[in-house]
Amino acid sequence: MALLFILFSIGCSNDDEDRPSIVLGELRVEDPNFCAHSSGTGGRYDIIIPYSGTQNDVLKHILYEGTLDDGKTDSGALDQFEGFELEDGDGELNWGNICLGFADSAWLDFEIRIETTEGKISSASSIRLNRTDFDN
Repeated sequence: MALLFILFSIGCSNDDEDRPSIVLGELRVEDPNFCAHSSGTGGRYDIIIPYSGTQNDVLKHILYEGTLDDGKTDSGALDQFEGFELEDGDGELNWGNICLGFADSAWLDFEIRIETTEGKISSASSIRLNRTDFDN
């Protein structure tokens, strides 16, 4: 009977503890255009980051990871918004006028999370940006 209880306890973890309290919505892009990047041509974007689940939270970092179609990746944490007070409940961040390099790649997968000064890290949200997105 004790073994059954242990197996039942292991199988019933508290998933709420693993779920981030801040959830990012679907990323969207505004005003795509060409730009010069250190690795060649790039795309200049305004990335809109919808979020929900915030309460008295202050932004510390935007965490990002970019993956090109050839598998090359780049990641980091931007603090240009550090100290920005997030709206309670839900809102949007506009990470504007960024130049993303495509090198010789046709597309770039871009994933974002946000981190608060309290150490909360949001769920991830990603978008695929195609080299031709700014040709339209």
